[in-house]
Formats: sequence, C-alpha cells, structure tokens
Amino acid sequence: MTPATHIWLILLTPLAGFITAMLLSTKRNALAGWIATGFSGLNFCSSLFLFQQISTPTSLQFSWFSIGNHHLTWGFLIDAPTLMMVLLVNFIAILVQLFSIEYMATDQGRFRYFGFIQLFVFAMLGIVLTDNLLGMYAFWELVGLSSYLLIGFWYEKKSATDAAKKAFLVNRVGDIAFALGIFLVYHYWGNFGFESLATRPDGLSPAMLTLTGLLLFGGCVGKSAQFPLHTWLPDAMEGPTPVSAMIHAATMVAAGIFLLSRVQPIFTIEAHAVIATIGCITMLLGSLYAIVQTDIKKTLAYSTIAQLGLMLIGLGSATSLFHLLTHAFFKAGLFLAAGSVIHALHHANHEAHFDAQDMRLMGGLRKQLPVTFYTFIVFAAALAGLPLFSGFLSKDAILANLYSIAQTFPYFKWIGICTFVGIAMTAFYMTRQVARVFFGTFRNPVVPVSHIHEGSWKMRLPLLALAILSLGIVFSGNPFSATHSWFWHFIDPAFVLEENHGLAYVSLATATVGILLGWFTRHQAWAYDIPTFDKLYTIVFVKTVLLKAKFLQKFDKNYLDRSIEILAKTQVVLGNIIAWLDKTLVDGIPSSLAYLARLLGSMTRSVQGGQVQLYIVAALLGLLGLFVWVLY
Repeated sequence: MTPATHIWLILLTPLAGFITAMLLSTKRNALAGWIATGFSGLNFCSSLFLFQQISTPTSLQFSWFSIGNHHLTWGFLIDAPTLMMVLLVNFIAILVQLFSIEYMATDQGRFRYFGFIQLFVFAMLGIVLTDNLLGMYAFWELVGLSSYLLIGFWYEKKSATDAAKKAFLVNRVGDIAFALGIFLVYHYWGNFGFESLATRPDGLSPAMLTLTGLLLFGGCVGKSAQFPLHTWLPDAMEGPTPVSAMIHAATMVAAGIFLLSRVQPIFTIEAHAVIATIGCITMLLGSLYAIVQTDIKKTLAYSTIAQLGLMLIGLGSATSLFHLLTHAFFKAGLFLAAGSVIHALHHANHEAHFDAQDMRLMGGLRKQLPVTFYTFIVFAAALAGLPLFSGFLSKDAILANLYSIAQTFPYFKWIGICTFVGIAMTAFYMTRQVARVFFGTFRNPVVPVSHIHEGSWKMRLPLLALAILSLGIVFSGNPFSATHSWFWHFIDPAFVLEENHGLAYVSLATATVGILLGWFTRHQAWAYDIPTFDKLYTIVFVKTVLLKAKFLQKFDKNYLDRSIEILAKTQVVLGNIIAWLDKTLVDGIPSSLAYLARLLGSMTRSVQGGQVQLYIVAALLGLLGLFVWVLY
C-alpha cells in the first residue's frame, strides 16, 4: 500500500472501531473491549509501517470546498511530530483498552465505553494528521465531544454529568479565541496551512502578529487546562479511571501542546513571555492544589496541570514535545496504577460503602499490590524528575532551553526560578502520595487487607510496559544527560540542546529537598480548603449572571408582563368599542336604510295588488289629500 493509503487507514480505523463497538450493543458487551483493542493494535501496526516509509516531511492535499473565488484544500502533513503522536496515541490506546477490559468487566455499558474511546482516538488522530488550522479545528471540537461523552460516561451520577458539561463549556471559551486566531491567519496569510506560517506576510504589524499568536494560544489554554481555564480537568476525574489515563497522557490535553508546536513560528518574544508566564502560574497553582488533595486521582490530575504548565515553559519547542512524550508514559502509568489500587479496594469488599479513592483510607498496600507498587515508584520518580528516569531528561531539557533564552531576555530567569519551586513541590506531593498509599499501616476499617490482591495480566502488563518506557535509558544512551537523546535527531535535526550540568545539579538538589520534606510530613493528613478559581468564577460570573437573571425575571414579570397585560386588556376594550360601533353605526345605518326601503316597498307593493277598486280608492284619497293641501 502507498503512504496515502496508510494515512487514510490510520485515520479511519478508529472510526470503524467506534461504529463496530456501538453496533455490538449490550448483547455482545464482552467482545467490545477485545475488538476495540484489536482495532488499535491494527492501527499501531499501520503507524509503524508509515514510520518506516516516510523519512522526510510529506504533505498530501485534496480539494475541499470553494466559496466564490476562495478555494480551500484539506490534507495531511506527515512529519516527525505527526509520526510521534500517531504512534503515541495508538500505543496508549492499546494499553488503556487492555487495562479497561478487566477494570470495566462488570459495567453494562462497556460497548459505549470502548466505542467512545475509539471516537476519541479518531478525533485526536485527525488533529495530528491534518495540515491546516481549519481541519484541526473540526477535529478539535470532536475531541471536545468525545471527552464530554467519556467524562460523563456514568451519566446516572449527577457529579459526572456536571463534570462533563463543565469540561465542554470551559473548553468552548478557549475555542472561541482559537477560532478568532484562525480567522486572522486566513485574513493575513490567505490560507490555513501550517507550512505557510513560517513566512511572515507583508503588512502584518508586530502587534497584530502577537495578537494572532495569543488567540491561537487560547485554544491551548482550554484544551491543556492552563490558567485561568484549568478548572475543568480535576472534575474530569468523575469518568472511569482509564479514561483519565487517555485524557492526561495522549489525547485531549496533549492536543494543546501539539497545537503550540504547530503554530510556534508565528510567536513573537512578547507572545513567548505571556505563554511562559501562563505556564509558570499554572505549574505553581497545580502543584499547590495537588499538595492538599486526599483523592488519589485528583492529586494526579493537578500534577497533570502542573506538568502541562512546564510544557508551556518549553514554548512549543522540541523540548516541549520531548516532555509531552515522556510525560505520556509515566502519567498514563500513574493513572492506571491508581486504577489498579481503586479496583483492588473495590473488589476486596463489594458491599462496603467507602471512598476507594481516598488516600486516608489506604496505606501499606505495597505488600498486597507489589506490581502496582514498584511501577508506581518508577512513575512517581519520573514525574519528580529523578536521574535514571525519563522525566529527568525532558525536565532538564526544558530548563536548559529556558536558560539559553534567558541569556538574551532576562525576564525568563524569573520563570526559571519559579520552575525550580514547582519541581520541589512536585517531588514533595508525589513522595507524600507514595507514602500514604503504599507505606505505613492499612487504614480502612471496612476492607479486610487479606482480600486485597493484584488484577490479572490485563492490568499488570500495561503497567510494566509503561514502567519500562519511563526509564531514562529508553530515551538516551546516557540517562544522566538529555543532550545525548536520540529524540533531538528524530524530531528536529537542526535543534541543538546545550549541555548544562549546573542546572541538572540544581534541579536534582531541588527535587531531593522536596522528597525529604514529603517523607518527613507523610503522616500529616492535609486536606485544607484552599480557595479555588471555581469559587472565584462562581462569585464573579455565575452569581453575577444569576443575579442579573433574577432581576430580569422580576422586571419581566412585574413590568414587561404587566405592561403587555394592560396593553392586551386595552386592546380588548378598544376592540369591543370598535365592534359595537361597527355593528351599531357602520352596519346599523345601512341595515336601517335597508329596513326602511323594505318597509316602503312592502307598503307600495300592497297598493299594486291588481284590484281596480283599490286603485279608485287610492286615486280618491290622493285627490282628497290634494284638495286639503290647497285649501290650507
């Protein structure tokens, strides 16, 4: 098959998986997971074949539609970032669906679950394969729909449907900015293609170029849960845990960072400063919220927000994509490991009513869940950025790139200082999470600890695979240096990462401080109610809108409705008067004249009866009347 055939196959295979899974319905629920996993496996093989076939960037274009003299094309852009994302999305989808076969084994809606995942994969592959902003926007919105369906999968729970609606609506705010940026691109560049963005059009001022870049960045703020649109991601934990692994690793939140890399050529230094600042704020906020969480999944959700902020600090360069890749493996692993813990606790006592996600009801699980424990340690070490693990390489690559930029623009030094604070906080809350879940004594009084055990190979195999891919040796022959990684040659041969041992030592020392503080405070149960932006938005926007709505409701009821009622009654009265006038005068006068005419006619008709004697009597009476009139 030609590369074009393989591209179409890669794009449409998950769509076929979605249709197939939905047609299975509840009658063949048990097959849905295996069939969906098989579709993803087929797609991964096709992606590998495409990876071997294409060595240079390739663009395939087709005529899309025309409006007047404007002819729009749509096509595929296959380059290193595309190949990376296609392989990553399909690989994570295989592991998540394999894990889900056991995790969702008792759910009656499994066919919907696996169908929605296939639709999610289809939408994400559309984003990474398309060669222009308009095509990306179409799949961008489909990703939003897919996330809505998966987050609200357990629609019987109000919290799940609320979280799904929140994710959908908050993302629309960012998407509006994204759409405006797309319109500006078409206005100034004359097309939507990514390849044309490398050339700056004539007549485009620096201010407008900065505005265009920031509007496009708005789409990233929404999808990648950046400040101030970060509030939807923690609530998305209402969906099944494997869904969180998909959203946080290789699909929805990754879409924003991928967009950032695609449109990176148009960003001015002012736009880069804004992006880095947003990323820095997001990293610190996410880390702060993660520290005080008691829910095992919400801690990881806020850590995702923080890590996405770190990717923004990479400014959409190759270092951002490197951290996107490494983060996908260890964050998917963390969520699946958390799912393994939740699954084990649920199955240890089906009848007990307790929160299986509350870390205050865990502890000492390393003995009952050894595979989960050791893989979780690997994932947590990678997230904390410890040497020998992948996160160390990608995190230090971002720091080195930031340091290089700061030599020319000193403002970025402050971003770097804040980044080190975020690194310490990450190591702190991950150490506490590991300690509270796996160390100490088991703190759940309603679950017999002897009943807790690992899941089957379907759950253990994805964890082991992701743990291996979270090791530094996978990405660099020297796991202590990101400079030696094969990734740079693959993603962008022109990119040069300068070696900076000083930054590596400082980041390691920072992470070590965080680990020590986390370990020594592991017994302290922190669950502080830190004011969130949800509350701020509720006060500033929601309550304001509700007050305005109540005022308008009262105004409508007391004034508009009453005015309309009075007007209506006035119209009724006027209508009755007009009806009376119409009946009495307009219709009455002609009716009276007609009656009079009819009466006179009746009288004269009686005279014309055809009897001679009556004619003689009438003549005499008339003559008599004439005499009387003459005499008087």
